[in-house]
Amino acid sequence: MTDTSRRVLLLFIAALIGAIVGETTGILVAIDGGSISQCFMAGGGAFAGSLALILGVFHALKLL
Repeated sequence: MTDTSRRVLLLFIAALIGAIVGETTGILVAIDGGSISQCFMAGGGAFAGSLALILGVFHALKLL
C-alpha cells in the first residue's frame, strides 16, 4: 500500500467515524425533544469536533 492510499484510507475512516458520532448526536437531540435545526447544529458540531480530534490523534501518532 502506498503512502498516499494509506492517508486517503485514514481520512475516510476519520470522516466515517465523525459521521457516525454526528448522526448519533443528532438522534439523541431529537429524542430529547429538540427541533430539526437543533439536531443539525448539534450533529454538525459533534461531527466537526470528532473529526478534528481524530485527525489530531492520527497526526500525533505520525500516521498522517
